[in-house]
Amino acid sequence: MIYKPNEVKSLKKGQSINVEINEALMVLRRNFCGVYELYSQKNQRHVEYFDNLNFFKIRYADLNKKFPLVNLSMQRLEIFSISKKIPKESLLKWFNEYGKIIHENTKYLDGIKIEYYIWISETDGSASRFNIAEFDDEYTLNIPAKIARKAS
Repeated sequence: MIYKPNEVKSLKKGQSINVEINEALMVLRRNFCGVYELYSQKNQRHVEYFDNLNFFKIRYADLNKKFPLVNLSMQRLEIFSISKKIPKESLLKWFNEYGKIIHENTKYLDGIKIEYYIWISETDGSASRFNIAEFDDEYTLNIPAKIARKAS
């Protein structure tokens, strides 16, 4: 049986199911450590790992659930999914709940307002840079993929 991401329920350890994502058939498996693995049947070398099923549903289904932030660079794909569904003010408030936001500067480029920030995690003290580009009452969030460094 092939499931949509919204239809997936909790799996028992060692269980796997077929999931249709972007018209491609993928395998979602829960390993014996309780971690969910998502991979293609054709290429099992490229695996995405999810600590719990909610992170899978945030990325691939329409679950709009905020979660504790530890490191923006490591959690950026899940954050991007949620940022598309909430206003900028809610996003910054969410970031502020789990760390300290420092506004570095603002630049204007061809009518686009770009705000640069540093976020320092309360959990592990890592610092992540991100920016928000605003245009026509919409915004786009950018978080670099590089690993965050410890704040000094």
